[in-house]
Amino acid sequence: MLPAPPRQVERYSAYVSPRHILGYLKALKIVIAADGSCSDREMHALRLGMRYMGVPDSLRQEVEAFEPQEARLLQVLPNFQLGGVEARYLLRDAIELASADGVYAQAERKVVNRIATLLGVSGEMVRTLESLVEMERAARRLKKALLPRSLPSVLS
Repeated sequence: MLPAPPRQVERYSAYVSPRHILGYLKALKIVIAADGSCSDREMHALRLGMRYMGVPDSLRQEVEAFEPQEARLLQVLPNFQLGGVEARYLLRDAIELASADGVYAQAERKVVNRIATLLGVSGEMVRTLESLVEMERAARRLKKALLPRSLPSVLS
């Protein structure tokens, strides 16, 4: 696997403490499996996120092998400061991953809200984070429409 771009590693390592990373990733996997299974697109997004976070291979393998259906949130959630920035980033990432397959299922939404309650984040903040994720997604779609990666050939 290619190394993560340094800017991405710096961004992710700035808000997730190394001692919290395993619980953070397992909680994300619980969210994306809440609707019955982890879709290929959701797992791809999780793997990409782990790459961007600079997660070592041994930890990636542990997350890949983790069975979210058999886990409980309280067992995996890191000891974040209630309502803190790490908790909000976890929720934001959970919302983004859960909707990576184009569907932010009701079961996934329910788990996100459960995490928010456990971590002391208000329902209003969860709605704001959901809006943020949708705005970011819309901005990426707009960028693709306005600035395609390949230009049409003028010589054809």
